Amino acid sequence: MKTKKSKVLIMLSIAVIFFISSNSSYCDAYSVKYKTTTNSQEKETINESYNSRKVAYITIDDGPSKYTDDILRILDKYKVKGTFFLIDRNMNIYPEKVKKIVESGNTAGLHSVSHDIHKLYKTGISAKEEFDLNNQTFYEITGRYSNLVRLPYGSKPYASKESYNNLVNAGYKIWDWNIDTQDWKSSSSEIVENAKTYSKNKNEIVLLIHEKKQTVEALDSLINYLIEEGYDILPINENQDPKNFWLKNLYK
Repeated sequence: MKTKKSKVLIMLSIAVIFFISSNSSYCDAYSVKYKTTTNSQEKETINESYNSRKVAYITIDDGPSKYTDDILRILDKYKVKGTFFLIDRNMNIYPEKVKKIVESGNTAGLHSVSHDIHKLYKTGISAKEEFDLNNQTFYEITGRYSNLVRLPYGSKPYASKESYNNLVNAGYKIWDWNIDTQDWKSSSSEIVENAKTYSKNKNEIVLLIHEKKQTVEALDSLINYLIEEGYDILPINENQDPKNFWLKNLYK
């Protein structure tokens, strides 16, 4: 009798393991949507590893776009990864590019639905509601959620404390930047010079660029410069602590 019971327990254990494995992608998406949970020791290790060296995060806003493939190609040329903050409308126009960002090992985050501060902060909860919609679109395309957020024009001065807290309490991690290349109004050579000027004496760089023609033209030189200066170019990890203007931790 004991032998039969043992066999039944073993069979049930194998079935449970198989079920969990076969549904891992669903579980991953669910846990990201409802606050990613990370072992505190693992999280501490992640943060220490990122903070113990010269690190540059290349963050790319306003995509995907007709320039996404070019950006991915240049990143791949140097065997580095970036972080793309995606607008809802553009994800619907270019769903295959969203998939390509994720499948190529780059990080994807969210950049709102409206990209309009008057709509985004109409109420204390409207920003959170926009990013939930943004996240749902991302899930419908990729089968996963993201907890990374870049607020249009930065988390200050436009976001109220209520808006910021509602996003954080929902599990979103808000990322700003400490180097604005001003690529939206600059030539490719000016973009590179801006990066060089503003990165002096910084061990940790969160570089803001956009999906623009002149930015694509500057990207080779930007990456070369960062490598020559000894930076590890890394994608943002969803489990590391965010860097933003509210937390005042962008000034290393």
